[in-house]
Amino acid sequence: MTNKVRLVLSSEEYVELYTELAERRMLAFIDADPRRYSEYGKTPVLVEAENGFQRYSDWAQDEFDKECGIIEELLSEAGICQDFQ
Repeated sequence: MTNKVRLVLSSEEYVELYTELAERRMLAFIDADPRRYSEYGKTPVLVEAENGFQRYSDWAQDEFDKECGIIEELLSEAGICQDFQ
């Protein structure tokens, strides 16, 4: 059994890392076509929220959440984890 290098990040750094990585996937959708529609209907990646700001549509938010899970798994396999203190 080999010892794996382990990198412990603060919770803030860890969340920032995986969300920035997941956001890159969403930006790829937007860069390809800002009106890119989900394969399940005619919902774009970004929609306008009630406050006037843009947010991910429901399907895009689901994609973002799935990507975050995948990235967290990859980070864990690489020995990068979050400090829960």
